[in-house]
Amino acid sequence: MKINFKLLAGIALITLLAIRCTTAEHQPVKTSMALCDSTTLHIEKIAEKDTAQAFHILDSLYERGEMAAHTYYYTRARVYQGTVDRLLAIDNVRRAYETPYVQQNDTVRAQVLQWMTRLMLPVGDHEACISQAIEGTRLARQLDDPIMEADFMMLMGMCYYDLGDKPHAWAKMSEGMEKVKTLSGSKLSDGERSKLATMALTVATAHVNDQQMEEGIAACRTTLAVLDAAASPTPLSKVQGRAADMLRGQAYAMMAGAFAKLSKGGGALRDSADRYAQLYRQTTYGKKNKGQRLKTYFKFSGRYQEGLLVTEDHLARCRQQADTINRQYVSLLHEAEDYNVALHHYEQAYSLSRRAAILTDTLYTRNMQQKAIEFAEKFQSQEKDHQIALQQRRVTILCVIVAFALALLVLLVIFVRRIQRKNHDLRNVIGSLEQKQKLLAEIVPSATVQPQDTENDDLPRFLEMERIINEQQVFLDPKANIDMVMERAGFNRRLSTRLIQQFAATNTRVDYLNQKRVEYAAQLLVDEPDTTTKEVGMRSGFYEDSTFRRNFKKYYGVTPAAYRTMHEAAPKDPLTDESC
Repeated sequence: MKINFKLLAGIALITLLAIRCTTAEHQPVKTSMALCDSTTLHIEKIAEKDTAQAFHILDSLYERGEMAAHTYYYTRARVYQGTVDRLLAIDNVRRAYETPYVQQNDTVRAQVLQWMTRLMLPVGDHEACISQAIEGTRLARQLDDPIMEADFMMLMGMCYYDLGDKPHAWAKMSEGMEKVKTLSGSKLSDGERSKLATMALTVATAHVNDQQMEEGIAACRTTLAVLDAAASPTPLSKVQGRAADMLRGQAYAMMAGAFAKLSKGGGALRDSADRYAQLYRQTTYGKKNKGQRLKTYFKFSGRYQEGLLVTEDHLARCRQQADTINRQYVSLLHEAEDYNVALHHYEQAYSLSRRAAILTDTLYTRNMQQKAIEFAEKFQSQEKDHQIALQQRRVTILCVIVAFALALLVLLVIFVRRIQRKNHDLRNVIGSLEQKQKLLAEIVPSATVQPQDTENDDLPRFLEMERIINEQQVFLDPKANIDMVMERAGFNRRLSTRLIQQFAATNTRVDYLNQKRVEYAAQLLVDEPDTTTKEVGMRSGFYEDSTFRRNFKKYYGVTPAAYRTMHEAAPKDPLTDESC
């Protein structure tokens, strides 16, 4: 029996692959949010020292096309957030959210929506925040991201809390806390645990602000439990360790204040408050802030002098900053005022209150100026776009006019060439006819008739033509024309025309024929007074009576009837009259 080693090797390879696929732990693939890059981080560092320079570099990169629109607006929002100008940060992150890149990527869209909701929550636009949180929850479930889903639930609960709808607020926060507790025991990265701890700390803050100290303490313990579960063989990185230490310190400070509120002057709860206050001071975050988070603890423990010292120290550090006119500084002034009132330092409290009022007005004026500048920049941008559109429109109109002028020029050139061609052909024809005329003149030189004086010969011919026409009276026939009359007389068209033009009182042969008819009619009008003028015209060779009267008046100047009347009044024997 032969063993097929190749077949056995193939089966073994397939088996190993199957075992590897079944035993391999599934690692979810997450899409990185390609909104920020090294350029963004560099601009943020510049903004820490010179905000105007950071914006200048950012605008230059965007205008040169070296930065995408979503990165540009997202970076502007981060810079504005660093300057504590929340409204402008919201406006820019909303523009980043509306870019095609963000809208086409569900993961990026959910993350931008999460940040935009966090920025808008303190402003007071709660309805927009709730709608965004609902959309974000839908996206988180679609992306199978329970941490993001829990965060949107917390944000929704905070919106309801600010609106005063406490039942819905605590319901959403409790739902989010359940997810936090469920996820705290799973394998998560340090960054994800920091997010969960932040959510729990947010709920704790809401409870403490609502004077629900026991619930706040429970939420703080959940925060510490989430952070304590991050024990791993590998140490935390520097950034992750700092974030965990800050969250732990905030939880200790909040628990110290809550226990101080519950202690009511002493007992074991006061010891717990002191212990958590000490734990807060031992954290790196507490050492750096020098007890700033222990304001509630100082207030309810009656340590007003210690709280005043911490607040004044914080105020001194804020004064060293380039811009001390901000909301945080005003809030510190009010805290210092409260401590001074508790210590009966009314003069200092009045001075701090007045300073806070002045800075509040200044801060409001500066915000209005900043909004005016932003509005002016927006208007300039729109005006620039409008000018560009007008320029493009002018260029388009100019191109159309130039194209129309070129078309007319082409048509004119074609028309001129056609005329030139026709003129050239006409000149060729005229030249050919001239050549033929010269050739005929050379061949038949006697064909040219020399003019002769034939006036003496034409007079007898005219008299003979007159005699024959008067004798034959062919013109009395209305159907007869001048050619028929001249043919009867024996004269051709050319000769009769020449004779009539030379010796008759008319210029044309037709007038000559009508003249003969009118003379005959005039004789009939005198000789036959009883005959009507219409009959006289018919007998004289006229078809219509109107034609007869018109021609008669043309030659005699009066109508036929008037002519007859004139001759009836005249003597009938002119010889007798002359002898008389």
